[in-house]
Amino acid sequence: MNESLRIPRAHFIRSSFGPGDLLPSLVALWDRRGLLWHMTIRHLRGQYKQSVLGYAWAFVNPLSQMLILSFVFSQIIRVQTEGIPYPLFVLMGLLPWIFFSTAVSSATDSITGAASLVTKVYFPRELLPTAAVLTKVVDLAFGLLILISMMVYFGYPPQWTLVWVPLLFLIHLIFTLGLAFPLAALNLFFHDVRFLVGVALTLWFYLTPVIYPVDLVPQQYQILFDLNPNSLFINAYRRVVIQGITPGADRLLLGLAVALITFIVGYYLFKRMEPRFADRI
Repeated sequence: MNESLRIPRAHFIRSSFGPGDLLPSLVALWDRRGLLWHMTIRHLRGQYKQSVLGYAWAFVNPLSQMLILSFVFSQIIRVQTEGIPYPLFVLMGLLPWIFFSTAVSSATDSITGAASLVTKVYFPRELLPTAAVLTKVVDLAFGLLILISMMVYFGYPPQWTLVWVPLLFLIHLIFTLGLAFPLAALNLFFHDVRFLVGVALTLWFYLTPVIYPVDLVPQQYQILFDLNPNSLFINAYRRVVIQGITPGADRLLLGLAVALITFIVGYYLFKRMEPRFADRI
């Protein structure tokens, strides 16, 4: 290893991270985007290493879930989805949810899984959870191929409202990173966090309109879905991709505000805990 990259242990004991350090820290993170790209590629290659199906797993996961959920909720329970074929309806909810849940889970283990790197080489530690999240963007891209095939099969041609998708995904990505940062740091101090994340994601899944339309939720419980950012994002995806309806400006601004607040708070907490990482490994 290059000796210039080795640093003394005392380097990790730095002054407290304050609100005024947020912008310079983000600028420094952007300056390391080349290293972020390298870490993302490395993480992606290791994700399916020594697996028989390799990258085919990126298709198997959403496809298998879509098939079983479609059978249960369209043939047995018969959930009404406002005229949208149920397989297409549920897949449009599954793809962003699978991205979110797998990204958060992977990011939670990103610091503990790179212990030797954290203790020997100095780099912005937030690159690790960021790379873990970006790796799941590739899986999402594979899932979109299934979605496009389903839209063609059921006769739902692309509409001009698809131009909103990149903006919606960017907001969703910012929100996901905002959760990933503090969870990755906390998991280093309290190893129970990874298990709590798994439980929380399971509960969160059923409180998000992935397998059912939000219109089926009784009025007294609507507040739970109004406070759920993933409910906001998934409903917006369905509107612009399947229904050809633009996202409401009020809901879009609300989603952006929630995402930015989550990101700023999560990043700030991560940087506050960062000086103690080496001592906890």
